Amino acid sequence: MNYSVEQIIALAPDAASAKAGRSLATASKWQNVGQDERAVWGECQGSGAKPYQTVIDLSEPAFKCSCPSRKFPCKHALGLFLLIANQPAAGNTTVPAWAAEWLGKRDEQTQRRNEAAKKADEVPDEATLARRASQKAKRSLDREAKVVAGLKELELWLRDLLRHGLASAQTRTFDYWEQMAARLIDAQAPGVARRVRDLSYLPQSGDGWIEQLLSKVSSLFLLLKAYERIETLSAATQADVRSAIGWSIKEDELPEENVVADEWLVLGQRTTGEEGLRVRRMWLWGRGTAKGALVLEFAAPGQYLSLDLLPGTIVEAELIFYPSNYPQRAVIKKRVNTRRSLEELDGYPNSEQLLTTYAEVLALNPWLEAIPAPLQTVVPVRRGERWFAKDSDARLLSLKSDSTSGWKLLALSGGYPITIFGEWNGRSLLPISAWADGRQVELQS
Repeated sequence: MNYSVEQIIALAPDAASAKAGRSLATASKWQNVGQDERAVWGECQGSGAKPYQTVIDLSEPAFKCSCPSRKFPCKHALGLFLLIANQPAAGNTTVPAWAAEWLGKRDEQTQRRNEAAKKADEVPDEATLARRASQKAKRSLDREAKVVAGLKELELWLRDLLRHGLASAQTRTFDYWEQMAARLIDAQAPGVARRVRDLSYLPQSGDGWIEQLLSKVSSLFLLLKAYERIETLSAATQADVRSAIGWSIKEDELPEENVVADEWLVLGQRTTGEEGLRVRRMWLWGRGTAKGALVLEFAAPGQYLSLDLLPGTIVEAELIFYPSNYPQRAVIKKRVNTRRSLEELDGYPNSEQLLTTYAEVLALNPWLEAIPAPLQTVVPVRRGERWFAKDSDARLLSLKSDSTSGWKLLALSGGYPITIFGEWNGRSLLPISAWADGRQVELQS
């Protein structure tokens, strides 16, 4: 597959790496550059006596460089990738030994993973199945008891907050919120812990913070009461409640009836930090189903996030969605083909349709924090210090963006309508990508 410059820059771990990679994307910086159907390689002279050896497996893509950088991909990998994107005709097709060794190790790892997956598919004997079921039931009961105790403590804490009045939240120290969140982590309710931490930012967020705090606290109370009577709820609502609290479902336990096959346009991504982990949120949009899908990936400190999904590509795949009244999170079950996207996203023609959809979604799952929001024919505008998207009906939709992404949107539009994709949380739209002049541009990293 051919990669565009925008897709390659989107792989950069930060803006500094992207800038450094661009500076290395010239033939004079490289020697012994070569390419075959699978990989590209080359040597870049650095500050040391020996040049850095860089190789890219184009099938994923994946990267390897002998430089000491801890960034992934490093500036040398980005520079080589950009060089090949601009000058694809590399004459040398003989893979050097150092590159072949790394590619061979990748093949071995793939083979081991396939063998492990095949072994995992083997049906254990009845005794093993019974032992696993017993262990799983015990773990579930133990966690259930911890969660119940943690949520009871949270209810008392919330009632105490309300008795003192929401205005008192501005006098609370960071420890006040963090201690409750830490208690919920101990109670194995990480989803609720994160929601409590989110409360701590609201008292200093400016106008309207009391209304937002009341809304968030009310949502937490609703979650607590839903969990108390969870056995009386439908299966889909139970899944939404457990997901909001922080219960997880293993991929191999997802129901097969939740599989959706389509051609999925990779809209964009953003990476955040949660509980010491890096979390990548990758948004897809089904061309046939007009359905959004959120693929999450987690990386512990020292680990790399994969580069399986590139913004601006179309992935022909089967996705399996997590149970919910409004299924949104999914994992890739089977991928058939990936190609570069040359089309613009079809989205909501105006903000009214987006708001109507969001209201309908909240009726299904009141704890869903954001939905995918593709907006067509909008013009980014600035009012004072705030950014807005003006739709075709001249209505303004608040943009949650820093000055950089706001000005970037304005530069892309030139004052004319463009298509913006982002996450809508009921109050503002966080822009993630945009389409202008026939190309997709990433706004988040």
